[in-house]
Amino acid sequence: MRDDEDPSARMTFGDLTQAGEDAFGEFLARLRVTPGAPVCLRETLTDLRVQKPFPAAEVLLAKSGQQLDLQSMLLSDRPCGLARTGQVACIDRVELLVPKLSGERPCLGLARRVQRTVAVALHAAFDVPVGLAMTHEEDLGHACTLATVNLGLGGKVCIVTGSTSGIGLETARLLVVEGARVVTCGRRDGPRIGETLHVTADLSEADAPELVIAEAVAALGALDVLVNNVGYAVQARFEEVADEDWDSMWQLNVMSYVRAIRAALPHLRESRGSIVNVSSTAGKRPSGGMPHYSVTKAAVLSLSRLVADLSAGDGIRCNAVTPGPTATDAWLGEGGLADQQGGERDAVLAKVGAGRPLGRLAEPEEIAAVIAFLASERASYVTGAAWSADGGTVPIII
Repeated sequence: MRDDEDPSARMTFGDLTQAGEDAFGEFLARLRVTPGAPVCLRETLTDLRVQKPFPAAEVLLAKSGQQLDLQSMLLSDRPCGLARTGQVACIDRVELLVPKLSGERPCLGLARRVQRTVAVALHAAFDVPVGLAMTHEEDLGHACTLATVNLGLGGKVCIVTGSTSGIGLETARLLVVEGARVVTCGRRDGPRIGETLHVTADLSEADAPELVIAEAVAALGALDVLVNNVGYAVQARFEEVADEDWDSMWQLNVMSYVRAIRAALPHLRESRGSIVNVSSTAGKRPSGGMPHYSVTKAAVLSLSRLVADLSAGDGIRCNAVTPGPTATDAWLGEGGLADQQGGERDAVLAKVGAGRPLGRLAEPEEIAAVIAFLASERASYVTGAAWSADGGTVPIII
């Protein structure tokens, strides 16, 4: 709560802008309260790496009518805080259920340091799970610490191909937020989203995938996750696609995956890691307007299932994600898939979005969330799957 919202609210923070990526953001929050107010904390999270806010979430600290030992919490001067790597939490609102105390205006002093990692930057429509500690919470029996969604990716070495834009970029960004050591890769310079290493490479070249894997392992000493995302699509009529067009798309959309997996497998055996291959709804139900793209993405699904079967005994999981049309430059950019269909771009995009049961294109962050889950320990019993993330586009159950 800002001072201009309630003049009785006072809050002091350390200089978070100077704190650095791994610093602790410490704060002491005190708010004079009125007897009868509900107990609630509202937490706003800021990712210091990308300077973007996360959605706020409320944490109830007591049930209505519950008696609290306020005397132990009055006028506490002890510092408090939340510690995160790359993230800092601040209290928006603190309200306290207070029985009448003669001559006292109680303050809520948050005490005891709590270290916690916020795992997933969820879409704004969802709450972010949080946990806070309050003085004597065990004695009071408060259910004030909620379970966090920890994907177990902290410190893991994750390579994401095609990660300088679109779905790959958002996947890399989310893995960074998760605490992974992320290796980005693409023909452009690094995205500067907190990646540990960037390798510039054209993965359509036969030796490039192996070189990317080798450079990442040499620099970071291990490999835990491989996300094959690189690829491209174009609109075309089947009979107009020349042999060289089939071959160039096959080399990038399929063979780069084959080569990267082949190079990664010895390291993934050591870590019992995971592979996520980005396919497409067109791999499940071919698109007549993108014939060679559809065939390559179907091949990715078959490759994923094959590698899952061959590598399960080594503790390696391999899954595929099949996104529907997604709001990236591939569709939105000048000369992209919308422009290639002809007509006014916005009208084309509106029609494509309306063709999904959810009535819109996907956001790249939504696809990235599925990829991160499948890559993580939270999907430890999922392998050989082809997860649809398509807004209900493909009406089949596989």
